[in-house]
Order: sequence, then C-alpha cells, then structure tokens
Amino acid sequence: MVPKKSSNPFDLQLIFNIKDNMGQVFDWLEQSELTRQSKSYQKSLFDRPPEYGEVYNGESLSVIAAPTQRAQKLKREDIKALKKEYERKGKMAGFGGVNKDSLWQTIRSIYANVRELEFERLPADAMAFYRPFHYTPFDQWGIYLMIEPMLRYHNNLKNIAFETKIFSIETLMHLILYEIFHHEFFHHLTESTATTLEILSAAQGNSKSIYIEYRNRLQKQLIEYPHTPLEEALANAYAWNSLGFISRVKAGYKTGVVKFYQKAIEKHWQFEPAGYRSAGFYIKGDYIFGGAHLLAQLIGKHGADGSIPLVKIAQSVMPSGFSSFVGKPDIPTWLVGSPKALEIFYKLVPAPNEAYTQLFWPYDTSELDQYIQQKKKEEKKKRTGGK
Repeated sequence: MVPKKSSNPFDLQLIFNIKDNMGQVFDWLEQSELTRQSKSYQKSLFDRPPEYGEVYNGESLSVIAAPTQRAQKLKREDIKALKKEYERKGKMAGFGGVNKDSLWQTIRSIYANVRELEFERLPADAMAFYRPFHYTPFDQWGIYLMIEPMLRYHNNLKNIAFETKIFSIETLMHLILYEIFHHEFFHHLTESTATTLEILSAAQGNSKSIYIEYRNRLQKQLIEYPHTPLEEALANAYAWNSLGFISRVKAGYKTGVVKFYQKAIEKHWQFEPAGYRSAGFYIKGDYIFGGAHLLAQLIGKHGADGSIPLVKIAQSVMPSGFSSFVGKPDIPTWLVGSPKALEIFYKLVPAPNEAYTQLFWPYDTSELDQYIQQKKKEEKKKRTGGK
C-alpha cells in the first residue's frame, strides 16, 4: 500500500522555526563564529537618534560625527497626497528650468553633448557606505547615505549639468541618490552571496568563514586581479545597469535624462580609484563574467578559470538581485546628516525610499513625454520621406 502524502509541510519537518529570517541568520552566524565584533553605539538606534560621534565609516567602521535617521517607506495614500501637493504648489512651473528644445537636442545627440560636458563626480563610496551584518551589533547594519557630501556633490554638479537645460535640481538629486544607493546595494548582494555559501558549507559539515576571510584578503591586498577591487567595479556597473533598467520602462523624459546621466558617469569612471574605474568592463551582459570572478574570489580562488562553470551560477543565481537577503525597499537605510542638511535633502527628495528603489519623483512629466514622442515621430517622418 502506497503511503498517503502529507499536504502539511510540518509533518515532514520541512519548516523549522520560521519567523524573522534575518534574525535567524544573525543568530546562526554568531553561533557559528562567523561574525566579528565592532564598535557599537552607546544606545540602540531604535531608542533615539545617535548623537554626534556615533555613526560609522564604511571600511574601517571608525567613528564619524553626524546624527542619523532611517528612511521610511511611504504609504500609497501618502504618495498620492505628495503628488497633489507638488501640483498644488506649482513645483513643476517651467519644469524646474528644463527647456524643451534643449531637452530634445540633448536626447538626439547624447554622445556629443556628454563629450562636451565637463562632468565631475565623486565615487559612490565617498557619499555612502554599506555596513555588513557580519559585524555586530546587528541592529546597525545596512546602507548609510552621507547627506552633507551628497548635497555638496549635487551643488557642484548642478551648475555644470544645468548647461544642458534638461535637469531640475530635484531630478538631478533623485538620479544621484538612485545611483549611490544601488552601488551600496550591490555590496549587500555580495555579502548575501557569501552568506549563502557559508550556510551551504555548514550544511555539508564543512563550515567556512567565507565573508570575513574574503574581506581580510582584500584589506591585505592578497587578491590578484586586473580590476581589484572587483566588487567596486561591479557595484558601479550594477548601479549603471539599474539606471538602464529604469530608463526602459517608459520612453520619454525619464528615459532621456537617465541615458544622459549614464553616459556622463561612464565618461568619468576613468578618473576614479582602482576597481571603480573598471566598471565599464562589466556593464550590460558583461556583469555575468565579473560575477563569476567575484564568486571565485569569495571562495578563495584567484579567478574563474573555466574549470568550474561559475559563469552559470553568476548568470542564474548570484551575485544578482535573486541573492539579496533583504529587498531594496526593506534594507535598513540610514540618512546621515545634520538636521539642516536633512531638511534641505527632503525638499529635494520628499520620498527617499521610493526614489532610491524606483527612481520615483512626484512630478507630472507627461507634457515633456508627449513633446519628446512628437519630436521622435517628426524625426522618423523626415527619415522615411513622409511615408
């Protein structure tokens, strides 16, 4: 007689203690001695905002002086209200300095306009950092966005970018925030990938410290690779690719300004530090090969030499969006800056969580979208001789 299959997974003991998944991961990492103790806030972030001198710098986890607050997701009704408020105040009067003809001419000749533009940018990690959850205390992990450096960068860039007459100051800050966030989010993908390997190794009875040992090799410069640190090159490329994905969603104003911004940061990569400057090798589909080499570095190999099909893993599983332990809207993201800096920032970006996850801005650009579409039709008609 064939035994009847149970429809209840608990009967097969397939589910064990399902609750806060990250909490389980943190507990397991600590019990497995795969974490490292680091400097701590005097009090929990959830008790009060930290005082000056209680926020960490990325690589060294050393102390910097600034208070912080966590970016919060807006409810749907709040987003609708925000859009109405912007419409009521007439924030889009004159499209914030955008000139329709300049916009169209820039979109038609993006490459030429970027070549002429003296675009200067800061590396993403000069304006933000990712604090890994392999370093305790766990309630302080996540992405830290340094508001004052971002505002200085934005202020320097807007005078240059405004020569094109295609950006409002708000649009430019949204693009900066989106790019920086995605660079740091890739560091979460890398740590999630390493943690996945640690869990699988332990399940086979061969526990390994993948992430901490990888970081140690990086800090001691023991990884030989032409584009070291590769993780930074891939983080830049991931941000570029993410902007590209957004620009394909709807042809119009957003598509045009995103493509222009992509070309501008692409131009400036050559002036960035080692690793960061090599992002151009890994944009579009080439990120897969970079991911394979990063996997090799995580497990202690010099590179993906083809003897093991790591490319297939990089293409299908990790490091990619599928490997993230926490999604973009939910990853702890801390806005680090003085109350005055935060006030200025929120005027530019009233919905930060939605801005860095979806490139949301509360403006109605439909008139600009229609204008671009009409100009494209006219251009096509000219090329086809009116047919």
